[in-house]
Amino acid sequence: MDARNTGGGIIGAGAKAMTTLILDTNVWLDWLVFDDARLAPLGHAVDTGLVRLHATAPMLDEFAAVVRRPHFGLDAAAQGAACERQRAAVVLHAPAADCRLPCSDPDDRMFIDLAVALRVDWLVSRDKALLRLRRIAQRRFAIRIGTPEDWRAAQMPPPIIDMTPPARP
Repeated sequence: MDARNTGGGIIGAGAKAMTTLILDTNVWLDWLVFDDARLAPLGHAVDTGLVRLHATAPMLDEFAAVVRRPHFGLDAAAQGAACERQRAAVVLHAPAADCRLPCSDPDDRMFIDLAVALRVDWLVSRDKALLRLRRIAQRRFAIRIGTPEDWRAAQMPPPIIDMTPPARP
């Protein structure tokens, strides 16, 4: 099968589009810990197979370390449940090589490096250092970087505008 990245998903002969994404830690927290309603469309897309999420072990480790922070107030069971949901939702990859994009936060390198290595459709983030890479990542690698709201807006079909002239009386 000849598959190609069309910017919206992986398309092949007879296959339906599947969007490939990487989520940063803040987006995972919003979805799995805070149950943010704005992430419900993403959860639905994952559950129905319209979206495939990708991660590395260091990304999973970072999430696990963050959910253990006392200010989140999660007991061990809730921490474990959040980590298990994350692990179940992702395709796991080895860490990627440095893609040489100029990311100002070294902790965010793993997200942009994997996004470039896999040529995912979207890196969904709330992190300012990653969001600053939007234009260059799109131009050089055809990877969209945006907030969950940006991703959701891109999934909406454009409105249908009736261009038929009104009937004359």
